[in-house]
Amino acid sequence: MNRTGQSRRVRRTLPLTAVLTAMALAGAGLTVAGCGGAGAPAAGTPAASSRTAAEQAAVMNWLIKTNQMWTSNDFAGLDQVTTGQMGTIYLSEERQASLPDNADRVPFQLTGLSITVPCHTGSPAVFVAYADTDVFDLWTGMQSVAMVFQRTGGLWKLATAVNHPDGPGWPALCTTGAPPATPPVLASGSYTPDLARVLTSAATGAAQTTATASPFAVNDFFAGSGSINAQFATSIRQDRRSGVSFTGRFTAAADPTFALPLADRRGYWVIGIMTQSDTYSAPAGLRAKTWPDGTQVATPRPPVVHHETDTFTTTYAAIDPLRSENATAALDGFFGWPLAATAS
Repeated sequence: MNRTGQSRRVRRTLPLTAVLTAMALAGAGLTVAGCGGAGAPAAGTPAASSRTAAEQAAVMNWLIKTNQMWTSNDFAGLDQVTTGQMGTIYLSEERQASLPDNADRVPFQLTGLSITVPCHTGSPAVFVAYADTDVFDLWTGMQSVAMVFQRTGGLWKLATAVNHPDGPGWPALCTTGAPPATPPVLASGSYTPDLARVLTSAATGAAQTTATASPFAVNDFFAGSGSINAQFATSIRQDRRSGVSFTGRFTAAADPTFALPLADRRGYWVIGIMTQSDTYSAPAGLRAKTWPDGTQVATPRPPVVHHETDTFTTTYAAIDPLRSENATAALDGFFGWPLAATAS
């Protein structure tokens, strides 16, 4: 849950059980509002591909099946409409969510649906659905997202999502012809391992340099008050004042990395999945409801908490230019969701 446009890491501001209950109260029913996906395209949306009836139907099917999960606790369709990271998120919600009897099932909304099928060889294996929706950001209103659908097992399934990047709009994707033959700065196989190393360095709160952030650019993800390292530094400092240690770590997830060719053969828009693990340690014990940095203590919990581990799945997107001297990949998009929180 990336609650603000400036967030570069995900945090739990509520206990996980409260987050899930709030999902039910805020809008457990997930349906297409009005005429379902109609309306003007989402902000900054790239040019839509033609002849995308099948892809639009896949998005609608995902919404219908998701609606059944949230309104009726019917998860039978989970494997039909999700895969990869989204499959992990939905399974986590199935295990942990419960709908109170008084749940107000006001539906989430999705408008301005636009489909782009990136250029490819052979049959398309991926498409991107752009829309304005409140599905992925609870309580914060409509936001523009890019949803990546992957064809697997003969079906189109939602694999991951990215919140709208700061700036004028989404990267323009190549829609005709073959992908560029020149290799990019980062091969898709090295994107998440390299990013895990750089993000874990940033999670120490240390200022990032061109050397420590390489092969990534030191843009606002790694510099300034809203950067990943600045956000972690603030948490570390607040916790340390009260005798609590806080550490963050990122690892590459097993989910596939998507390398989508950019228009004008400028490189790729790369989307990779990470696992973020935050650990709190309080040798003297913590009796308060929140950690010093404002994160609420996980529940259930003992009266005195000495340790907590929070686990999130996160998505980071980057512009990966074609390989040249001094070229770097630049992060430009983020999405995060809590998976587990354990206090002891």
